[in-house]
Amino acid sequence: MKLHTHIFYYWATVILSVFVFCGSCAQDHKKNNMKRPIEQLYTSVDSLDYPTMSQYFVEGYQSGCFYEIYINDVLVFKHYENVGLMNHATPINDMILKSGTQKVTVKLFPLGKIDDQEFTTIDADARFRLKIYKRDKKQPYEALGYDVVKEYFAPTVSGERGGAFLNAGIPYYEETFTFEAKVPYELKGWSESQVLTELDQKELEQGILDFYNEYDDVIQKQDEKKWVEMVRKRELEYLKSVHYNDFKNSKIKSRIDYFISVFDSDFVEEFPLDIYKIKLEGNGKLAVLKSTERKGKAAYSFGVKIERNGKYRKVRRSKHLYLHKPKGSNKLEIIR
Repeated sequence: MKLHTHIFYYWATVILSVFVFCGSCAQDHKKNNMKRPIEQLYTSVDSLDYPTMSQYFVEGYQSGCFYEIYINDVLVFKHYENVGLMNHATPINDMILKSGTQKVTVKLFPLGKIDDQEFTTIDADARFRLKIYKRDKKQPYEALGYDVVKEYFAPTVSGERGGAFLNAGIPYYEETFTFEAKVPYELKGWSESQVLTELDQKELEQGILDFYNEYDDVIQKQDEKKWVEMVRKRELEYLKSVHYNDFKNSKIKSRIDYFISVFDSDFVEEFPLDIYKIKLEGNGKLAVLKSTERKGKAAYSFGVKIERNGKYRKVRRSKHLYLHKPKGSNKLEIIR
């Protein structure tokens, strides 16, 4: 009788252990398949299916000068190297908050010091032209279907593209013009945000510095969930406008991998803020810290270790954060 009892308890224990083990495996499997906060951010959106899905791009071409391109008073592309660029079309839908007239500003600069020569003014040999075009995302890439909606070239003596720069000898040139855009969405963005130029500038500066301290703390602690909360509005508007919520395309996958690499890195290095200047863009509604030490870079940066071609190396990452104060709020938030 005792032997039967021992056998019963033995097999009961074995069966119970199997259930516990299987249950544990199921939980581990479920846990391993749970999406990370960054992945959840991009996959929690509904698909969009408008009759047309216009995607707008800007591309600049230059020689003999540096330049910046602004869409609706927000910097979207800059070039500070004395080499020409080809095929660097930059998507600009996230700067187009709704259909209608869009403003473009072009700023040209002299080359500065090259070897032993100092260029403090824009030379007559300087050339610059710009093209804005669009395509319908619903059309396959093979079909091309790019429509040029605006072409521009810096003023020349002859009035024709390719001629000598009309305003040679000046230290800086700026011109603003417009184009018409038609998009099926509407973004809130910074359209209702407070005008930061109307606020106390010292208080604004301190608020910006406090924000960057908080942001850096999130990066140093690799707090992925908190980071997602801080960038949510920016990323969801980018996803909706530039890619029409198509989170499966290769560019979004690359963006996700780029962000995740920060939180998966086994090394994060802290850098002090560069000597900075506060630049107000978006008609005074956006604030960004720009470095005065590293031309064209953000004042804020951090170091991580990433894998490339099977090898790990340390890199310094620097990204501009455009902050705004939503209507009725005294808190700075990332919007671009």
